[in-house]
Amino acid sequence: MKEYQLEEDRGHTVSFSEYGNPNGAPIINFHGGPGSKSRPAHAERFDLSKYRVILFDQRGCGKSTPLGSIENNTTEDILLDAERIREKLGIEKWFVAGGSWGSTCSLLYAIKHSERVRGILLSAVYLGDRDSMIWAMEDSKGAARIMPDVWEKRMEFLKRFDIKLETYNEDVLKALETASPEDRKVIAAGVSNWEGNLFSVQSPVAYKNPEDVTEVDIASAKIFVHYEMNHEFLPDNYILDNIGKIAHVPTTMVHGRYDILCTLDKAYALSKAMNDCELVIATSSGHKLTAEGETIQKMAYDRFLEKHV
Repeated sequence: MKEYQLEEDRGHTVSFSEYGNPNGAPIINFHGGPGSKSRPAHAERFDLSKYRVILFDQRGCGKSTPLGSIENNTTEDILLDAERIREKLGIEKWFVAGGSWGSTCSLLYAIKHSERVRGILLSAVYLGDRDSMIWAMEDSKGAARIMPDVWEKRMEFLKRFDIKLETYNEDVLKALETASPEDRKVIAAGVSNWEGNLFSVQSPVAYKNPEDVTEVDIASAKIFVHYEMNHEFLPDNYILDNIGKIAHVPTTMVHGRYDILCTLDKAYALSKAMNDCELVIATSSGHKLTAEGETIQKMAYDRFLEKHV
């Protein structure tokens, strides 16, 4: 593994790394979130004896600095940084990959730079559309109907900090910037506890202890609500409205049938709108893939790459 940094751009320094075979077909992986970070496991989804896998921490995330900064931090900036990485490494064309928010970024990069994309590999597909956001985050008749106990605890958290559901992201961001250090931990835990419990229907409900919250967790929550507040910096239905630009690009997707955070119908609609796309449904998985789902994903990715490299 080799680590690098891009030159500073408008206050941000972006960290990226390379794994695997330096002579192999290149793959860039976009991590999830917004506000998460890259992990070695993201590279290990691919056969590292064959492929050159590039990971990077999006602005304000992971090893990129300054941690948690939301200034000059937009979806367009993420795509810009990916393109700067491609140019720095001297790569002509590559495969793009990502799960959840990373799938959104992969699709957006492909739409913007289709001439640079050899193929697309996705999991836990999220289209960044308002319907998906409302279902998961805003509507008591959305994912809340499946997790009413967790939703009730979320409502208690909102009441404690005078956060309105209608202005949730704005209120949380303001609270994170103005609250005491102790309350910032409680707020970051509250943000994590809702989305985190939608990841897997196989796992028991669990709540993060504020005492265990780190500055990294607070930064992640801050970036997450910054992007949600700005509707991921996308016009509604942007990806499906522009899918014709990449309908010809070979694509494979793995999506959990029981994903209650990003529902299967979105991945299904995307697959139907593309000309060379395989949708593999992981029957035991939710948003987070089970061990079986991870095996299915690795097999699907291997099969796809063997066909298109």
